[in-house]
Amino acid sequence: MRNAFEILLADTNVRAVLINIFGGIMRCDIVAGGVVAAARTLGFQVPVVVRLEGTNVEMGRKILEESGLNFTVARDMKDAAEKVVRLAKSKSKPG
Repeated sequence: MRNAFEILLADTNVRAVLINIFGGIMRCDIVAGGVVAAARTLGFQVPVVVRLEGTNVEMGRKILEESGLNFTVARDMKDAAEKVVRLAKSKSKPG
């Protein structure tokens, strides 16, 4: 997870990140733990919207919401898309 964020955030044009996970093989709580660990390690400043669905989804959402970090948790893909677009626009560069 950390490596993925490092690659994404190396691009200064990235204004928001959307993580869309269907946890069938990998449980949502494990993915959420990885997202939280990466965020704590890297201390990134862009908004992150996370949409989880699948095995242990409620646990995963709870991990994100209780992490103390500024994640936006989406309930479905439409909700996630709307939230990430709104957040990206609020981080738009002047000019």
